[in-house]
Amino acid sequence: MAKFKKQNIKCPKCGKEIEIEIWDKIEMPYDIEKKEKVMQNLFFKEYCKDCKMLFPIAYRSSYNDLEQKYLIWFVPRLTEPERQEIREYNERLKKDNILRLAQGGYRYRIVRSDSELREKILIFDEGLDDRFIETMKLVYIPMLKEKVAKDRKIIGLFFDKKPDDGYRWILILEGEPKPLILNANMDLYEDMKEKLADLADQHTPEGLAQINPIWARDVMQAYSQKQKEEEKEDK
Repeated sequence: MAKFKKQNIKCPKCGKEIEIEIWDKIEMPYDIEKKEKVMQNLFFKEYCKDCKMLFPIAYRSSYNDLEQKYLIWFVPRLTEPERQEIREYNERLKKDNILRLAQGGYRYRIVRSDSELREKILIFDEGLDDRFIETMKLVYIPMLKEKVAKDRKIIGLFFDKKPDDGYRWILILEGEPKPLILNANMDLYEDMKEKLADLADQHTPEGLAQINPIWARDVMQAYSQKQKEEEKEDK
């Protein structure tokens, strides 16, 4: 179950000292209340009662779903000590047979923001594969850039579930207080899954990994290269 320690911080607006709880992990199915706050994007935020400001608090934590078998490390500052710890953990997975047996079939991910954490949880809980969601983003982003003003920078595109049925995209634009909501075409997801399954497996390292737009770009470039080679062979 989740464990925490208390720490004092100052409100960034008024300077009031606030006592907060730092949670090192969330484990499902035990910590359902903590999960609900994560899904509301409130878990890694603190409220100042004096000036009424809600502000982010970024610290390393982990989310472990024991039933659905996925582990996500939330690492806001991915500095060399964190990278070294990740390398050591991944080496343990390769060498420790007991650990491998206990965590067999697990998916391991690294995320850098609470929004990414929420997105990964939603994707896995829906029985989807985040690798093909990330490749979908590479198709959507160029189209979305054509629909928004040139002076508006896209700072985030997140997969989400509709309140009723189906899925949607949440588009975050710099300088816009409200996100744009767009429907997600899941036929494209199935197409990505069919075309990229083998390449996705080849590019997914064992253990903790960042599956993000950079990873997706590498996969799509490998797919494009594969197509070019197949075209040469056909000639």
